[in-house]
Order: sequence, then structure tokens, then C-alpha cells
Amino acid sequence: LTLNTPIKQVRYVDVKQSMQNGGGPACLRLRVAMNSKEIEAVNQHTLMNDALFSRLTAWVDKHYRDRLSTQDLADPQLLIESRTALDELTQIMQLGSVYQFQR
Repeated sequence: LTLNTPIKQVRYVDVKQSMQNGGGPACLRLRVAMNSKEIEAVNQHTLMNDALFSRLTAWVDKHYRDRLSTQDLADPQLLIESRTALDELTQIMQLGSVYQFQR
């Protein structure tokens, strides 16, 4: 997708469940207008494309639990799982070490 690529299709997605589970309107409507020079300055590994979408989908499938219990919050393994997931995500996006535990 480039700046001059026309949008050929609009896809509507039901986000009711996401909204009820803590996803807010702000995360759904953030759009940042940039010119070509600004786009070139952005970490290119953070721009969505088919390959990145596939990698992120696989990451979600691997790391997201379908439920979380009160007991899970007391389990030290949850912290390890969370840090592992975040570390892998920053590697996928090639962000470097952004979290304190990565330093």
C-alpha cells in the first residue's frame, strides 16, 4: 500500500465484543496523516503489510490466552509468558529493547 494506492474495498468489522472487553474507540480511530518523507523516516518494520499481518496473527495465536482467572494473576508464570510475548513482539517489529526487562 502506498500513498497513491486507491482504496478498492471497505471492510466492515463487528467490534462490539472488543469494545465490551476494554478495547476503546481511540484505538480504533487513530489515523496519522504523513507525507512521503515522514513515511520514509518511520521504522519500515512497523508498517502493515501482508507478511507483517501474518506474523502478528501467528503471534496473537501463540501468546494470547482465551481467558484469565484470578489464580492466574498470582501465578509467576503469567509474568514470564507476558514478557516472552512482549520480547517476541518487539523482535517482530524490530523495535529494539523498549522494556526494562529487556535491558
